[in-house]
Amino acid sequence: MNDVQRGDRDADGQILLLGVDDLELPAALTPTGYDVLLQADGAQRWHAVAAAPEDWARLGAEMVRRVPKGTVRFRTQPGDEALADFVRGWRLAGYRYPAKPAEKVLLVPDKIEQPLVDATLAARDLVNTPSSIKSPAWMVKQARRVAKAAGAQIDVLDVKALRSGGFGGVLAVGAGSATPPRVVILRKPGSGPRIVIIGKGITFDSGGLSIKPREAMILMKTDMAGAAAALSAVPLIPDGADVTVLLGLAENAVGATSYKPGDVIEHVGGLTSEVLNTDAEGRLVLADLLAYARMNLQPDVMVDLATLTGAATIALSREMGALYSTSPILGDALREAGRDVGEALWPMPLEQSYREALKSPIADQSHVSVGEVGAGSITAALFLQSFVGDLPWAHLDIAGPARATAAGGLRTYAGTGFGAALLGRWMEQGARF
Repeated sequence: MNDVQRGDRDADGQILLLGVDDLELPAALTPTGYDVLLQADGAQRWHAVAAAPEDWARLGAEMVRRVPKGTVRFRTQPGDEALADFVRGWRLAGYRYPAKPAEKVLLVPDKIEQPLVDATLAARDLVNTPSSIKSPAWMVKQARRVAKAAGAQIDVLDVKALRSGGFGGVLAVGAGSATPPRVVILRKPGSGPRIVIIGKGITFDSGGLSIKPREAMILMKTDMAGAAAALSAVPLIPDGADVTVLLGLAENAVGATSYKPGDVIEHVGGLTSEVLNTDAEGRLVLADLLAYARMNLQPDVMVDLATLTGAATIALSREMGALYSTSPILGDALREAGRDVGEALWPMPLEQSYREALKSPIADQSHVSVGEVGAGSITAALFLQSFVGDLPWAHLDIAGPARATAAGGLRTYAGTGFGAALLGRWMEQGARF
């Protein structure tokens, strides 16, 4: 992990900005855009030269990738807001998993508190932990640690409690694994509207009996990124806010007891789903949690996050998440929060005519679409909407931006932590819905 430390000591390198510091270069050597020019000044000294940027976070990201090992500071310190953005880019692009002693250290005059960045990096650590470690039980331990630090209440539903509570979707998805499923209920009671945040937490997704190709499994330790974002946002809950976080934790594995295509699952509340593809497991878990929250927690608003569909990634690439909402105010508020923290959402339609594709002859609905409708992300959202009732609700399909296949911008390879900062900013701005 590359670091930021408070200190005015002499540094191994200096950051010089064209137009700010007294520096003239030949035209051929003058950096433009977000290029960084490195100049040696003796065996142990160097300068990193860049143009004064419009986007300080992007410059911080480029700088941490380019500067040599050692300590670095600005020759002329930028303003507080610009420096904070630079530090954000430095920290996000300089993230490494697993963490190692800092090789590159940015020296700043005063400590800079960045709770939104802290939440993103915490989510990345959870997402990037290998699935050989990251079982549902391991995630429960992380949730207990977060709850203790945040002063939150926590309940954990084991298999016995899930059976008595009717969590047919969670139990089915986790049935083939040697590590049994869990549901975490983490609560910070307060005044005002009751907010429920739900995260999909599939600690590894093989696809089950509808098994994925090898290439598609490589990043499937990241299939709990929704739960990671929801859990990592807990320290960002404003004082006095009433927030409950639900995590649906299961491993979708192949085993003698795995659920099968053609099964009919009964969810919390009694609705049934016909299983047509065991690799569409996340929506079965979310369905239980949405129904449980609606029936037992008296929420005023619900938001779920999930790496749910490849269709959302195809439609929007890895640069933004798909946003479905029954409330225009809620949708706009989440998009505004996302813009503020660099986590873009794009509004998608809950097109009711597509419900025809979810019809089942043996259950209340199929859990994936049949026929020629396509629109996999939309039909997945429609399936979830069946468990929401009339509540203000938003579904964030973050299958694209929650994971990166290569480093770039403020992102590093694998888990990006997408969603944690967005949730924090939404709550900070009043959680409008």
